Amino acid sequence: MNQIKSKLVFLLAIFFVQSIHSDYLAREEVSDFIDYMNEKHDFDRDLLNNLLGEANHQERVIRIMNKQPEGTMTWERYKSIMVNDSRISAGEVFIEQHKSDLLRAESVYGVPAEIIASIIGIETRYGRIKGNIRVIDSLATLAFDYPRRSKFFKTQLEEFLLLSREENLAPDQIVGSIAGAMGYGQFMPDSYRNYAVDFDNDGTRDILNNPVDAIGSVANFLSKKGKWKPNTPVAIRAIAVNQDAPIKSSFKPYMTSMELDKLGLQSTESIPGNLKFVPISLDLSEGYEYWLGFDNYQSISRYNRSKLYVMAVFEFSNALSEFF
Repeated sequence: MNQIKSKLVFLLAIFFVQSIHSDYLAREEVSDFIDYMNEKHDFDRDLLNNLLGEANHQERVIRIMNKQPEGTMTWERYKSIMVNDSRISAGEVFIEQHKSDLLRAESVYGVPAEIIASIIGIETRYGRIKGNIRVIDSLATLAFDYPRRSKFFKTQLEEFLLLSREENLAPDQIVGSIAGAMGYGQFMPDSYRNYAVDFDNDGTRDILNNPVDAIGSVANFLSKKGKWKPNTPVAIRAIAVNQDAPIKSSFKPYMTSMELDKLGLQSTESIPGNLKFVPISLDLSEGYEYWLGFDNYQSISRYNRSKLYVMAVFEFSNALSEFF
């Protein structure tokens, strides 16, 4: 009996805490946001009151956001999840279905078809896993209950509301990732507004349900925001000559081949045109794997600021290239 009573008290406590967090309309910062949307964008106050009044705080969103794989997972483990036989088989099927659209996107935007297919495959397994949390819930939770990045997510909430109005979407019905990313390519609201394209020319930019629009949109994103450079490598493998430690680096290339010796690394291929690169070290269960990342390494990082993610896209694209 005591165990049942304790469990009941625990469940009631959780419900009470979530109810407080979910009552967004009672919070001053939410009222300020509604005022801002009304004054700047002429949004109807009643519409916003109804939408945010029904938004639900999602504790799992906060929990997962605080537990990202970068720094907690080895490259071997991450790669085994993102680049495996199952995903490659799904990629082969997707390419068979949309090969002409992928090659057309490569022709129009200069981004290799296998890179486009790789990103869609890694993001959502070609539309199979697009997220199951209402975007309004994710963004409200992160905008108002996640102080570390509240400014960013308030902007995304603003962009989401604008997007819904512009594209005639029902904002209370759209589902996505824990961070509010949507569709085949998992675009954040601002990226949807700025980079989504109507690639099948049916009059609608639909990256939520239309894989052809998603193909063109991913390519357009990498071309415009990522500043993709055609006929330039993403990365070249390096070997350690006098090195067995992690290398601190960013995503922006800044070194030349003449500086490799200082790092104790040696490129496994000739570096074309003496391009600048950024050194990359990937944690293994024992030791490190080294790479040199070029401008297109930085381009992919505009999609996700994680070296594990960028290298998974690159490795997966290499596996998919045989299907073109």
